[in-house]
Amino acid sequence: MPNGFDEAEIGRLQIEERKYGDKENVMITVGRLGVKDKNTEMLLNALAQVNLKDWKVYLIGPIEPTFIPFIDDFFKKNPEKRERVIFTDSISDKQELWDYYNRAKVFVLTSRAESYALVLNEAKRFRDYIVSTDVGAAHDLLESRKYGVLVDQENPAVLACVCQDIIDGKRRVDVYPDFDPSVLAWDGLIRNARICEKLR
Repeated sequence: MPNGFDEAEIGRLQIEERKYGDKENVMITVGRLGVKDKNTEMLLNALAQVNLKDWKVYLIGPIEPTFIPFIDDFFKKNPEKRERVIFTDSISDKQELWDYYNRAKVFVLTSRAESYALVLNEAKRFRDYIVSTDVGAAHDLLESRKYGVLVDQENPAVLACVCQDIIDGKRRVDVYPDFDPSVLAWDGLIRNARICEKLR
């Protein structure tokens, strides 16, 4: 069974989901930044080639100490991006974390490996256009690229082109008008699993 999303938690936290028109020009990524499997350097190398204009990119998660020199070098070479590429550090409060998903139009994942990538579930639930390497459940969650695009591993140039097209309005990211979030909820997944079991 795929990983589910806790819809009850959204209600408990009284999160009011933003419609696309209320979202901000924001891209986010969430994970352990600088860990080899997360390939954060691919994202930064791509962003170095992108004109962010009025967009911001939030990198959310703990930073590996060994990755700090890479970040410092990125800002040294791209000082104009200091106010646009923002490291938040770890966010343990679920409401605060989900607020970033809720505000964002785009979620980016550059991992080299993932078992499932639960962050993609969260991104899809909050109707973020997904830009991801082909890891974990990315292929299935994108549903034949209906909800995002897959990018090649170790290819920041391609990722930069995708991000620039989004920023320039050349790639449509408002792709969730008919999306039913209940398909990601645990209740729905369990119900479907039971139906499938009865049919076997």
